[in-house]
Amino acid sequence: MTYSSLVFALAYQIPALVFGLLLKQLVRHPLLQAVLLLPGTLVHELLHLVVGAVLNARPVSLSLWPRQVGGGQWIVGSVGFSNVRWYNAVFVGLAPLLAIALVVWFAPPAVGWTVQRADVQRWLLATPILTMCLPSAMDLKLALRSWPLLCAVAALLVFRYY
Repeated sequence: MTYSSLVFALAYQIPALVFGLLLKQLVRHPLLQAVLLLPGTLVHELLHLVVGAVLNARPVSLSLWPRQVGGGQWIVGSVGFSNVRWYNAVFVGLAPLLAIALVVWFAPPAVGWTVQRADVQRWLLATPILTMCLPSAMDLKLALRSWPLLCAVAALLVFRYY
């Protein structure tokens, strides 16, 4: 993929992302919001599950249905692991970011592109996935368990570029 086609594929997703952000702002009931974004939750949690299985984090549970945990807070999905360690936590925690690559893969070619009905369908499919692809606060907390790995990578980058 060339740089210009990657830029186009990312820019192509802007309508889906804007629609998803509007959906989250306009649909205020957490359960209705969770149901509308269920395909995105499915992709989000499956990415955790697959990356966790591949990197030996040993997934032990999967939940896709939203549940209220108190104080007006909702959990829309979760994956439990029994072997999260410093070397795999960052990858398991940030796995939902792979969804961006998924939706970019399905963007049409930039050459000769004009808006068509198929684009609207793609955007409607991509909306819940892009909306839910960002790691949650719990995902970020999990990723920070890899602080030794993150520090080593940061040191290598500093050494390399300074």
